[in-house]
Amino acid sequence: MGSSLRDGLFPVPKRETHPETVEAAEVFASILASATSAGFALDDGQRMVAVRLAGLGAQIVGRETVAGAEADADANADHATAVAEASDAPRGLYLWGPAGRGKSWLLDAFYDAVPMERKLRVHFHSFFNELHSRIFANRGSDAVFSNAVEELIGDARLLLFDEFHVHDPGHATLLTGLLRFALERDITVVATSNYPPQGLLPSPVYHHIFEPGIEVIERELDVVELPGEVDYRRSRVETVERRGFATGSWRHVPSASASERPSPAEATSLDLGGRTFEVTAVRGRELWATFAELFVVKTSSLEYLQWARDFDTWHVLDVPLLASVGRDPQQRFVNAVDVLVDYDIEAHFHADAAFDEFVAAAAGRADAFRMVSRLHLLER
Repeated sequence: MGSSLRDGLFPVPKRETHPETVEAAEVFASILASATSAGFALDDGQRMVAVRLAGLGAQIVGRETVAGAEADADANADHATAVAEASDAPRGLYLWGPAGRGKSWLLDAFYDAVPMERKLRVHFHSFFNELHSRIFANRGSDAVFSNAVEELIGDARLLLFDEFHVHDPGHATLLTGLLRFALERDITVVATSNYPPQGLLPSPVYHHIFEPGIEVIERELDVVELPGEVDYRRSRVETVERRGFATGSWRHVPSASASERPSPAEATSLDLGGRTFEVTAVRGRELWATFAELFVVKTSSLEYLQWARDFDTWHVLDVPLLASVGRDPQQRFVNAVDVLVDYDIEAHFHADAAFDEFVAAAAGRADAFRMVSRLHLLER
């Protein structure tokens, strides 16, 4: 049911039947069952959020059911009009809190628990790469942005946006436009973030650019904090199911003793988007590349997303302390970790420093808390 903008863009399927009404208790029970199946129980803060999400899910399905019945009563009625006239869209949710508190997990469990077709889950990096592509494809039209977003969202009535964060002024303008587009069309938005609304685009130089977007979030969405000191990626690292990213590792291998390193004869290149990228080796569906090859050169999430589709395993060599490289390579590394986790790619980091030393040196850098939380999934 529904669609996920993760491995490329999947269109939201047209609904063949109208959803049955559902009680909030049923949605909540489904979320709890997902936790039980995964081998853990929700803590008090997570249960509070699950209750909020369950109530919202029941409202959304109820609204869809009423709209569907009205559309069936008049076969000639425009369905989108029927949905809009049935009732106002349920108020969405902006869920924020520290890394590792289970926000993304709750979003996925909510997505699975809501019995409706017209829903879409998107992740920050995938969404923006698709959006840029659609904007380029629609260039020259009178409504470039709205056409691009409409192609992405389709007829979804529930939009789930995971890892909502803003560091780029250009993204700030697009995110504000996206929020306005969705809310003007009565699409319910649920977003997760590590930042409170006022903490988005934190740069004092650029913060004002996203103030209109912050105003939309605070006015139109319920802002809910998921507090807590426990980072479940760290506390459950010994019991986590070892698959995908969690089968990867952090290896303290100083360059001078890097015995696993491919030979210079294996050096090759990857072509993407009219550019050529030098890498250390490609072994079937394994990518071997140095930190410099991946992040010091001007790469972006566009490349990481495509390589996540092309390669099941990544080996990142010569990972330095982040303090030794500039801000842009640091952010590229953080973005790549986001993509690797979201695509659940096995990744091995061959580093010049031990894990604890790397983590300590990364403290205080942009989005480092989220990166560090995710790297704790690795075997060390």
